[in-house]
Amino acid sequence: MTRTVAIIAAAGAALLLSAGAAFPRVIDGVVALVNEEPVTFSEVREAVSEGMGISVGDADGLLREERDPRAVLRWIEALVDSVLVRRELEKLGQPITEGEIDKAVASVRKANGMSEAQFAELLGKEGISLPAYRRRLRWQMERGAIVRARKFKEVTVTESEVRDYFRENGERFLVGAQVGLETLFFPIASAPPRDEDAAQARIAVQQAAEAVRAGRTFAEAQALVLGTFPKVQLHAADFVTTEDLIPELQREVRRLRAGESSPPVFADAGAYLLRVVERRGGTPGDFSAVKDALTEELTDRRSEKAYSDILSELKRSASIDVRL
Repeated sequence: MTRTVAIIAAAGAALLLSAGAAFPRVIDGVVALVNEEPVTFSEVREAVSEGMGISVGDADGLLREERDPRAVLRWIEALVDSVLVRRELEKLGQPITEGEIDKAVASVRKANGMSEAQFAELLGKEGISLPAYRRRLRWQMERGAIVRARKFKEVTVTESEVRDYFRENGERFLVGAQVGLETLFFPIASAPPRDEDAAQARIAVQQAAEAVRAGRTFAEAQALVLGTFPKVQLHAADFVTTEDLIPELQREVRRLRAGESSPPVFADAGAYLLRVVERRGGTPGDFSAVKDALTEELTDRRSEKAYSDILSELKRSASIDVRL
C-alpha cells in the first residue's frame, strides 16, 4: 500500500465532483484512492462520528487534533476495506442492494414490535441516525456476503469442533465462579448521547482501548485519558460472581479468558473496559446450554480470519494510495 505524506485537506478546500462514482458526490479533500475511487475526509469524519457515537463536529476536532497518524490511518483503512469489498461483490454479481437493506431494517424493527417512528426514536436515544444505522447494516451484510462467496467452506463448523472449543474455553462457563476483574469505568449516566460530557467519555474509552491493545496496563491507560475525561475510574481486581454483574458485563466476561481484555462496553451508567485477571471456584457448565452461542462464536472467529485473508488478497491486486 502506497502512503503519500500529505496534510489532510481542510473541510473548506476546493470542492470537486467525483465522476467515477455510481452517484455524483462532493469531494472535500481526498485522503485515499482505491483503484482511482476516492475516499474523502468527510467520509472518514462520518465514520468516526458513527463508530464512536459522537457528533460530526467532535469527530472533526478529534481527527484534526490527533497526533498519532496511526490512529487516523485505522479509520481510513476501514473505509478502504469497505470500497474493496463492495467492488468485489459487484464483480461477483452479488452486490448488497438498497432493497436488501430495507428488508433487513424492517426485519429488525418488526422483531422488536416497533413502528418506523418508534424505531427511529430508539436509534436517536442511542445517538444513531437511521442513515448511519443503514450504513452499519450494509457493512455487516457486505462482510458476510464476501465471506460466504469466497470462503464458505472454511467458516463452516461441526458439532465436534464446537465441543472441542467448549472444552478449551471451559473456565469461561463455570457456574457460580467468582471472577477477578480490573475495570476502567467512564460514568456518563443520564447524559444525552450527543452531550459534550458523553462525547468526551466515548472518545476517552476508545483511546484507552487502543492503549490497552497496544500493551499498556489499565493504570497507564487511565493516566493517558485523564486529560480527555477526568472522571474515569480505575477499579482494582476485585472478585465478584459473574451472575451478579449487569447483563452487558456478564456477556463480555463470559467471552473472555483469564488475562484477556474487552473492547468498550456501553451500559446505562456509562462505558467500561474490563480485564479478567483470574477465576476461582464454580462448577463445570452444561454444553447444551451454550452450544448455539458457541457455534455462532466459533463461526464468527473463523469468519474474522477469512475476512482478513480476503482483504489481503484484494489489496495485493489493488491500487491503493493513502494520503496521510
